[in-house]
Amino acid sequence: MLSEEEKIIQLIDNFTTNDFGEFLLDNATKDFLFIRPSGNPIDALGFIKMKTSGELSCDGYTDIKKIRKLEFLSNDVAMCVFTLRSSFVYKDIQNSDLATVTTILKKINNQWKLSWMHRSSGDSDLSLWDSYL
Repeated sequence: MLSEEEKIIQLIDNFTTNDFGEFLLDNATKDFLFIRPSGNPIDALGFIKMKTSGELSCDGYTDIKKIRKLEFLSNDVAMCVFTLRSSFVYKDIQNSDLATVTTILKKINNQWKLSWMHRSSGDSDLSLWDSYL
């Protein structure tokens, strides 16, 4: 049986390896929001619309570089911060970076769901994380 920490890490790993719009319909809370680097929020249905609009071509999230912080705020709320390599084209602009993502997760009916994500842009300086930890 997986520990709660392992369940969360598995959920985050699955987010990076699936079509994130469809994945979010099953694995996010009803009030889920993803704050993009522009500061503009988008919900799971918005992701699907953006993906099918032709404005987004996702080469993919290649991998999670590292879980930087995973903290349980209560029995049913957790915060996870991770660095993520991604490559995509949005509105004809190529993006390829190592972003930092902050995630709030909620346990609903004994299943961890993504509730909030905030993605940075640019390339993270991973040495700064080493000095933090």
